[in-house]
Amino acid sequence: MRDIIFEDFPFGIICIDGNQQIIRKNKKSDQLLYPINERELFPLLLKLKDEQTSLWIGPNNQPLYFKFFSVEGSSHSLVLIGTEPDFTSNVPSFFERRIEDFPADPHGVTERIVGLISDAVTFERLDLLRIQPETQRFAYDYSIGINLERTVHTVFVKMNDKSGLSWIFNHETPHLVDDLGKVQNRLEDPLLFNTGFRSILRVPIVLGHGVVGAIMLASSEAGRFQLEDAFLIDQFSKLCAQAYFHSGLQLEYNSQKITATAFFQTTTALLDENNIKDFLIEYCDKLHNLSGMEHICIFLTDEKMKQRLCLAEAGKDSFAEGQWLPVPDSGMTEMFKTQAIVAFNIKSQAYTGGDQLLGKGFTSIIYSPIINNGKIVAALGGVSSDERALSPEIYYLFKSSSEQLNFVFKNDRLNQLRTPAPVKYRNCQAAHIGFQKIIGASPIMQETIRRAATAAQYEFPILITGETGTGKELFAKAIHQTSQVAKGPFIVVNSAAIPDNLLESELFGYQEGAFTGGLKGGKRGKVLLADGGTLFLDEIGELSTELQAKLLRVIQEQEVEPIGSTKPIPVHVRIISATHRNLKQMVQDGRFREDLLYRLNSIEIQLPPLRERGTDIIELAEHMLQELAKQHGVHPKTFSSEAREILMEYNWPGNVRQLQNLMNRLFVFVESKTIQPKDLTPDLRSALESTNETEKEKMKRLLNEFGGNKTALAQSLGITRTGLWKKLKRLELQ
Repeated sequence: MRDIIFEDFPFGIICIDGNQQIIRKNKKSDQLLYPINERELFPLLLKLKDEQTSLWIGPNNQPLYFKFFSVEGSSHSLVLIGTEPDFTSNVPSFFERRIEDFPADPHGVTERIVGLISDAVTFERLDLLRIQPETQRFAYDYSIGINLERTVHTVFVKMNDKSGLSWIFNHETPHLVDDLGKVQNRLEDPLLFNTGFRSILRVPIVLGHGVVGAIMLASSEAGRFQLEDAFLIDQFSKLCAQAYFHSGLQLEYNSQKITATAFFQTTTALLDENNIKDFLIEYCDKLHNLSGMEHICIFLTDEKMKQRLCLAEAGKDSFAEGQWLPVPDSGMTEMFKTQAIVAFNIKSQAYTGGDQLLGKGFTSIIYSPIINNGKIVAALGGVSSDERALSPEIYYLFKSSSEQLNFVFKNDRLNQLRTPAPVKYRNCQAAHIGFQKIIGASPIMQETIRRAATAAQYEFPILITGETGTGKELFAKAIHQTSQVAKGPFIVVNSAAIPDNLLESELFGYQEGAFTGGLKGGKRGKVLLADGGTLFLDEIGELSTELQAKLLRVIQEQEVEPIGSTKPIPVHVRIISATHRNLKQMVQDGRFREDLLYRLNSIEIQLPPLRERGTDIIELAEHMLQELAKQHGVHPKTFSSEAREILMEYNWPGNVRQLQNLMNRLFVFVESKTIQPKDLTPDLRSALESTNETEKEKMKRLLNEFGGNKTALAQSLGITRTGLWKKLKRLELQ
């Protein structure tokens, strides 16, 4: 744990090693135990621990509370000292505000958890896992760092009873491996050791009486993770458990609603039809429209013969041959092996045999098994022009869809489906291409679209600037889809979301043997994955000066040199970057290379903030409500004239992203067909009034407005109930 965080704890921490020696303590512990010296301190701590004493009257007649922390795998122990019974619920100020304002949407929850861990602990791999306690299956919600050797991305796979993950699931406590090379009867997965990892920290995310997730950190350096790290991550997991669990419920709910809508719409469209293949083509079409994937396909499979037969598909291209063929790629093979969802980048070294997808504008692919009586009888597949197939939303969506389709593939129907026949295909090529998805008829937005569409025809680097939440990634993808490299992949790199020590290998890849823990055969970086397509560098202003120099070479020379390589590799990549920062000011401050800025902004596209787009605000809001209604199979809501006026006059500091979050809440919580001013969040209503309220006065007024209903207030503010409780406690309103 970094010293600045260790000292920032609002209570005392003393670390004792296996030889019963004090090896570390923070200044707060000295303050609380003053004037006790170290010679007197250790016998006192041993006595308190042996007697399991939690309350002791200190030398200044101050009551002090003690807690003791240890984990399996470490001989060290922590003594925690505070002035109130629940003192460990407090966290360093570095984390407090970021936990207090915990976002409510699944994306935001995951990004906040990963960001907080990255700021606190140095690692070479981080995995955030969602766990289904009832089935003991898990899914990778987020992974960053060195890949495990010879693996593809499996989703909702059964836990190995002998794995470290299974251990923390059963014991509901952290597990620390100081040196994996010295572990005799390994609970650890052999892949971790073979990949080069030596220090492992696993922390369960526990809610109530069950494990709903896990945080897993790995390093190639033995002894990297200390007991203090385990304590910090364990405390943090307790604070984020409710938000993480509910974000998983939201993902599950959203996917179930979408697939239920697809199923309902399909059966309605074919109410008088008995042809199963017509049903399947309708299902592919509806799922294609609702999921945002470029192509959907349903296969009949023969696991024994390793063959598959395409039955129906929908999307911008057809891949079906109408006959039984060998399974073409390693992805479906891995699906047979694990009976789990698999997803991967089609240029990943872990994926082979997908040549038919290259050069068609696809980037990622997913397979989801349809299981009947314990056997895979069919599969649902999807491809995307970006890495959307690797996202949790798509995992949950395909999981729910496969479970629904299982009812179609009954034994009595399988025989008639096994006979090869012309494939049912629906061409939906024009559905989601280029700038057609961008909403906005205002003059300023139309001019921005015109400039971007013109720039897309040339291969000059493009810099997209604008405030946070204005839609920079949406514009980048639209530029890619209308450019000369539209048939190539579209790869996104969020420079702000990846720790500095991992960003270089993520961007440029590495050769085998470049460093301890690297994969056999090396790893292709994002630049090579984007070869022949577009690399979108979001938050480019967060790159270190060292990486800026390497990126400059990629742009100038159109070649990349992976870590450990002595020979550059030619690439043909269209570079689009984006930032909300003032890069020119960063150049003057010495934080951004001037020569790189000149290369990146050959063409600059500045996106207007939402407050400057006039009636686009209403057009966007109504479009969002219509999309939500279509996804969930209900009639769309409308706005009253008074509510429209408030939306138009509000400042929208969070831009389109803030508007989308508001529409999500209105869609869920407003029961009437017409949205009134009273339904809008207090922030919107109060922002229009001239007031000099302090934060405390504002929260006090909102508590009164909501009649003390903290759950409703938290939902209105877009934060968790725990976050609201923290905010009220800080403002002394709790």
